[in-house]
Amino acid sequence: MNLKKTLWVAAALLSGASAPFAQTYTSDELAFIAGSAPEPQAVKRLLSAGKPSDVLLLAIAPEKLEGFSAFKLDGKRGIYFPEMIQKKPKLGKISGKSSTLSPEKIVALSPDLIVDLGNFTPNYKDQAKKTHVQTKVPYVLLNGGLDATPAMLREAGKLLDVTSTTEPQAQWAEAALAVAAKHRAHETRTVYLARGNDGLQTGEPGSIHTETLEKVGLKNVVAGTHKGLTQISPEQLLLWDPDMIFTEYPAVRELFYTNPKWARLKAVKGKQIFVVPAVPFNWVDSPPSINRLLGLKWLSAKLDGKPKADMLPEVKSFYKTFYHYDLSDEQAMTLLDANE
Repeated sequence: MNLKKTLWVAAALLSGASAPFAQTYTSDELAFIAGSAPEPQAVKRLLSAGKPSDVLLLAIAPEKLEGFSAFKLDGKRGIYFPEMIQKKPKLGKISGKSSTLSPEKIVALSPDLIVDLGNFTPNYKDQAKKTHVQTKVPYVLLNGGLDATPAMLREAGKLLDVTSTTEPQAQWAEAALAVAAKHRAHETRTVYLARGNDGLQTGEPGSIHTETLEKVGLKNVVAGTHKGLTQISPEQLLLWDPDMIFTEYPAVRELFYTNPKWARLKAVKGKQIFVVPAVPFNWVDSPPSINRLLGLKWLSAKLDGKPKADMLPEVKSFYKTFYHYDLSDEQAMTLLDANE
């Protein structure tokens, strides 16, 4: 398989006005393969290495996915997925520090390919190589950056022989990135991502956790350079005094609005604390996968003050294109209303 050809992102599919994010990627900037990738038509059984690839594979090749690494979608999280996806078992994680699927179990499952999605760092590439040596199963690590998503989807489609699925998804991703780029051109407000039960865990600028917020032009108030998660003090947040705060948890928003120590925050005084929709997966933060594409459009609409009803077509389109489910207007509005 030739992994050296150049892929063009946002080519003739988008107008010139949609091109600020256009980038080029070589195939080996999109997919690192440990071992020899099987011929695409021979890929029938896939293992997911972690949460980001769980979300990706349920979108692009659910019929080939043996099971999820970290999710069980037979409960509330899976209510809007087809039954075939809801019945997939939870098998255990392969990537990351908390691996729970042993090499012996991987071999027993007889996959044709292991798929991971994330950062192209030496650690993750080394883990791919180590897993391949232990199991003799080819292991592909795909580029998980938001800007790379359209090209990554097309590359994954070729590797897994599912281009008829990934091409419309890549076009949806291009459109979402174009909306974000248009919004980024005029956005000036500052933002803080409130993670954890007390809202005092957050992501540093450039981290995968805040990438969606920053992509629409919001300015991350956090100081730091290691692009990961950090724990802060209440005093530090008061000094940063962001214009807006986003959180996954309604209880954290309530905490900000009711605890007197936060009363002088601009975001509190201006009622600019928002709960991110998180069904089936957080639209802004975690897992850092294709679920964040919907977050780009949701954030842009939210920042422009558009009514929720304007987002109904986008939510329905995303679920149909990526989650293979036809939402009703009522179901889509329920998703938008869930945490408000």
